[in-house]
Amino acid sequence: MKKASFAFLFSLLFSGICLSSGINVTFYYGAGCPHCAATISLLRNYEDIYNLSIEEKEVYSNTSNNKELMELYSTFGINPASDEAGVPTVFIPPRTMVIGEIPPERWKEILSNCSMGAYPEGAYDYKGLIKGDSAQKLTIPVLVGVALVDSINPCTIAVMVMLLGMIMLSKGKQEALLAGLAFSFTIYVMYLLMGLGIFHVIASSGLTNLFFVIVTIAALLLSAMEIKAYFSYKPGFGSVEMPMFLRPYAKKATSGATSVPGVVIAAVLCSLFLLPCSSGPYLMVLGMLAKSATAETLSYLVIYNIIFILPMLIITIAIYLGKTTAETMGEIKEKYIREIHLISGIIMFLLFLLMLNETFRFF
Repeated sequence: MKKASFAFLFSLLFSGICLSSGINVTFYYGAGCPHCAATISLLRNYEDIYNLSIEEKEVYSNTSNNKELMELYSTFGINPASDEAGVPTVFIPPRTMVIGEIPPERWKEILSNCSMGAYPEGAYDYKGLIKGDSAQKLTIPVLVGVALVDSINPCTIAVMVMLLGMIMLSKGKQEALLAGLAFSFTIYVMYLLMGLGIFHVIASSGLTNLFFVIVTIAALLLSAMEIKAYFSYKPGFGSVEMPMFLRPYAKKATSGATSVPGVVIAAVLCSLFLLPCSSGPYLMVLGMLAKSATAETLSYLVIYNIIFILPMLIITIAIYLGKTTAETMGEIKEKYIREIHLISGIIMFLLFLLMLNETFRFF
């Protein structure tokens, strides 16, 4: 029964990052156009790699196809009589248009994102985006700030301290070091996989803007909860912490971890218990990334999760070097718990203001 449950759980986690079944492409071209010939040749080369389904429509002599293309330009806010329009034009439903001949590297980036369900929004030419979602990309300072809020979450620190304390007593500091590193790396992999899965669902749903509005509202609510926790703190209630009913399960998962393999298993389980603690900031970042899905923004998930596990690594190394103890770290966490929530609330409120500004831009 347990094996079946784990199989079902992991199928849910990993299904989100599987490649899509195929990419539909409508290719509008003009007979005799050399740029059209070069583009269709390139797409044919990628047909098997990205599982493309290409429909070709000639627009010079076919008035029906020409009218269809003009209507498509209007949908993307492009003047058919302007220099922005022309053939070849490639439409990838539901929201991606490529006008003119672009380099193979740019096609690889677009098709790679589409194969993950992260269809770029708007119309592109060889220079980049010309019409569409021009929302500000998630910047590194914002990313680092939100990731730091997530990383100093009290329940993350509590689980790490609990784990290292038990292993230090039973096996010594060498085993505690290996356990801490294994725990941190496993949490990193799990969070990255879950993030990619959620990202795929958001980007492929066609409801990116709606999701962005929802997480914008959530940012305001969570920031209010965190600031309130500074003035009136109650463990596991009314703040971004692991709910009280989940804590016994997290403790049970870590209490039996007395070896590195056991720690890895415990980390997999704890990543699910910790998700309620960090789902707010993480979902906000995923919502912003989904609005401008590129290879660059996808790499931000890697950076985010590295920052997320930094406190775990610092605590592990500090305890190994004898600079502190698990008990001391636990006491520090309890002493400054209110301040941690206050800082988290302030940063999340600033993130809410940034997201609110972006929300008004597409409404």
